[in-house]
Amino acid sequence: MHIPHDPKAMAKSLRQALAERRVDISHSDSLECVARQFGWRDWNTLAAQLDRPVPRLPEDWIVGGTRSDDYEMGFDPAESCAVVRFRVALAEPTLGHASSGFGTLMQNFRAEGFLGKRMKLSAQLKTGEVTGAGSLWMRVDGEKGRTLAFDNLDGRKSEGPLVGSVGWQDRSIVLDVPPDAQSIHFGFFLRGGGSVWARRFNFKEADASVEVTDHVLSRRPAPTNLDFAAVA
Repeated sequence: MHIPHDPKAMAKSLRQALAERRVDISHSDSLECVARQFGWRDWNTLAAQLDRPVPRLPEDWIVGGTRSDDYEMGFDPAESCAVVRFRVALAEPTLGHASSGFGTLMQNFRAEGFLGKRMKLSAQLKTGEVTGAGSLWMRVDGEKGRTLAFDNLDGRKSEGPLVGSVGWQDRSIVLDVPPDAQSIHFGFFLRGGGSVWARRFNFKEADASVEVTDHVLSRRPAPTNLDFAAVA
């Protein structure tokens, strides 16, 4: 489902085109037809999306993702925090490519002030009707964008990405910043439909005793369990 740029104009054009073919429908019926054409339950559901204010982008934050145009991202005054939400009504089922894309609100900055340090990113997240995942992420890059360290909470047995409707939850990531690091990137993302809110971001040095959560370091040096004999 998508939100048409000018559904009322589309409804007017539809009504005129049908009138030329001697098919008369009311203005309200033409609005209902346009809403259904774009996958919405009815005109009132679509109209509620048109009236919803678009979040303003917080200073020093940028948008990204594989399908960033499918998401609204910015500051949500109703929650006094940041939000990433899919451009559909929460009451509607997610259709089409919603489950295959994601949008993220993020920051990136030079790594020079953090070289050789173990850094911890923490924040609180909550979700509304998320069909894919709402999560925190962090990445450390070297020259030419080569990933040196990365974590997005995927694969964790606990304290992983949020799914469905979940209240405020603490999440954190710990990564080492190697001496050859060039940049650091972090944020929160929504994959699929629904909404994810984030607040209380904190980025600070972690004690050496704190274990890193790096996906890159967790890669095995060689393939294992090729006969599927070991089962978790």
